[in-house]
Amino acid sequence: MTMPMLINAPVVAAASAIEDAGAATMGGTMAGAAGPVTAVLPPGGEDASAAAAAGFVARGAASEAMLTQLTVIRSLFAQTMGASGVAYAATDALNEATLAL
Repeated sequence: MTMPMLINAPVVAAASAIEDAGAATMGGTMAGAAGPVTAVLPPGGEDASAAAAAGFVARGAASEAMLTQLTVIRSLFAQTMGASGVAYAATDALNEATLAL
């Protein structure tokens, strides 16, 4: 009698790959948007236009930094899921082999 696997390792591996692909997509999108988001030109020559443009540039840089951190966290989450799937599969195989004795 074989015991059913409690964790479906292929599903965990697929989810890990999806998260990793999502992190890569986020990184690519951020790289494409970095220029327009952080290089805002003032619409006029007065001080108010320069201050508004500087505010938008600062906000864009802060957004880029936050999204970079989010991308790194998502990538680490994907790696953790992948390692956990391998560990669960190995543990289930070991438990199944032990119960077969």
